[in-house]
Amino acid sequence: MADDWDALDWTCPTCAASRMKTCTTKDGRPRPMHLARRFTSLLLQFAVRRGRGQPPAERAQIVRSLTTVREPDTSAREDYLWHQAAEELFLWDQVVTAAGRHAAAAVEDHLDGDELRDAAQQAADRITQARELLHEWHSERAEYPLDEELLAHVLRPAPSLLARARRRGDLQRLEADLTRRPVHLDRPGGPWAATWHSDGTLTAHRDDGLCVRGWSATPDATGQALQSFEATSRHRPQITLTMHGERPEAPATGSDAPGIDQVDVLRAFDADRAALDATVAAITQLQQSWPEHEISDRVRAATTQLQTSAPQSPHFNLYNRQREHEWAAGESAAWVRTDAIVQAVDEVWGDFDRSEASRGPSWIPRAARELLTTKPEQLAAFLRHHLAEEPAISLSVINGPTGPLYNVSMGGAHRTHLFRILGLPWMIAKLYARIPKRRFDVASVIDTAKGMTEVERVGRGWHTLLERGLLHGRIRYEGAFAVLDLDHAPAPWLLGDAALASAYNTAYERVYPGALTELGIPATAMTGRIAWEQWLYAEA
Repeated sequence: MADDWDALDWTCPTCAASRMKTCTTKDGRPRPMHLARRFTSLLLQFAVRRGRGQPPAERAQIVRSLTTVREPDTSAREDYLWHQAAEELFLWDQVVTAAGRHAAAAVEDHLDGDELRDAAQQAADRITQARELLHEWHSERAEYPLDEELLAHVLRPAPSLLARARRRGDLQRLEADLTRRPVHLDRPGGPWAATWHSDGTLTAHRDDGLCVRGWSATPDATGQALQSFEATSRHRPQITLTMHGERPEAPATGSDAPGIDQVDVLRAFDADRAALDATVAAITQLQQSWPEHEISDRVRAATTQLQTSAPQSPHFNLYNRQREHEWAAGESAAWVRTDAIVQAVDEVWGDFDRSEASRGPSWIPRAARELLTTKPEQLAAFLRHHLAEEPAISLSVINGPTGPLYNVSMGGAHRTHLFRILGLPWMIAKLYARIPKRRFDVASVIDTAKGMTEVERVGRGWHTLLERGLLHGRIRYEGAFAVLDLDHAPAPWLLGDAALASAYNTAYERVYPGALTELGIPATAMTGRIAWEQWLYAEA
């Protein structure tokens, strides 16, 4: 059986059955796997996946023999040669990459082999780009538009021209979608002065001093890039935009976008004196109410209480699972409400799974003691050093209808756990946000291996949310799979499965009581996953 699954990784050379599809007879009926497919699978598995111990030259001989140009099989289905070409490019990508590593290792006793390895990697990257272009053009061309005018009268366009037409078409679609999105932002946001460069680089300053750096694929996406840093998901930024360079004919990629550095974090730390004073006051109150010899016991009790009353939500990874490229992203630095941080890497408050003993569960009591025994007049400098001068805590922003929630995205899990356990009101952090994708499909929300019943339920749920004004967009279908072309989601976690949606509903109501009820979700639907499913699917 395992051999059958391995063989299904490859298109059948006899009947042209595509990957993960069983072989068929000439009249389309299922049949046992063709021997040619099984034999090809064995050779390719050996050459590419399991032959890594062989010199790349020997692997290349095998792959070359299998990818020699042959007369087209006129009996094969139309898409066979496209699949075949894409798979052959994948094989060569693997072999060329391995050849670079092998060459670098062979000369390492006498030469720096990085140049050899990098040259091979560049060639492999070009092969990968060609393979991705073939796949997108053939398999998903209905989803990604082309600029037909650019291809007018071109009978056989070169791949580079096709790629350019694709990107110009993407820009046209992107600009059309971006004009729809602000319609659903019904509250005026803060005034921004933004600068956009033709490579996509974006810098913006709000009138209250907040700075955002990042990129957007087009000048029209600037507003969406800044929207995540507004007070709520319903505020529309008021932007004065300055452009440097010509307007692009294709979306910018944002490959080298600027970010927030330590100077920006220190500036943001000093800018909000009220948040700093409130945090220092909360620490001082703990110092007065917690005797030093009871700190460990008090921390232990506070940890248990926090885990009971406000357990962490699942990691918000909904945007990470989309196939579509990002449109825009931005970074900033600001003081944030500590209770709005609902996910902090380690899933149980105060419990760290680290190889270094000093970074394990003993870290919280030790750090709490150090903080709570610092003299009150030194607390501001203490916080500045540990929160702003050291690598900053990094949070991803999930904006909602009344205010944002946050996930710890990279560094800062220990400090976040400490502040949550101690109940401190504010902390300084780097903030990262990106535009929600245009296209959401069922496969990006759930594991489709759960079966068609679950697939259909997700589509029904999206219809219900659209009808009740909790999502804005359009639903279409690719076979039985629902695809949502999203304009706006005031509470973006509602796009996820029932487990994600119900967990974030609970967290949001805890941080912003009554916000989701005002949005149109009854309180009875937010008591747990089962209650959410009953409300979502009751009339769908």
